[in-house]
Amino acid sequence: MTTQPLDVDTTVLISAAGYARLESELELLRTDARRALSERLREAREDGDLDDNPALGDLLEEQGQLEQRISLLEARVRSAEIVEPSADGRAGIGTLVRVRDFAAGSTHEYELVGPLESDVGSGRVSVEAPVGRALVGRRPGDRLDVETPRGVLGLELLEVSPSPEATLEREAA
Repeated sequence: MTTQPLDVDTTVLISAAGYARLESELELLRTDARRALSERLREAREDGDLDDNPALGDLLEEQGQLEQRISLLEARVRSAEIVEPSADGRAGIGTLVRVRDFAAGSTHEYELVGPLESDVGSGRVSVEAPVGRALVGRRPGDRLDVETPRGVLGLELLEVSPSPEATLEREAA
């Protein structure tokens, strides 16, 4: 079985808040994480024999992983295209949507985001996920059936608004 490498140089849609999170993480890794790791490496090298120093080997491996993460984030930042929330009341990246699940009779609130920002546990649903893809371009009052891995999900879109993060960023500009 051959796995395809992740093509991070393809343009990827992202919200302004998601882009800011990426840049923030990248800056933290480039500065604080590198500095802390460098200090730990210096201390490990001072511990004597370099050939018999498992801590040094572990730290060098950690350094490789850190640099790999930095490279990945740099590629993602380069390929990101910031998408502003729709001004016409339609659901899309950077909007907060409230939906009713017909089968469960419950309501849920999601922030629609680009694929790099997805975190269902935090309520951020990718526009490339089945529910996100089905909601994009829809308006309040629309009813839709969404094919998911667990079966068909009947939803009604109740409300669409800019996500709080998108509103804060516009106010700051």
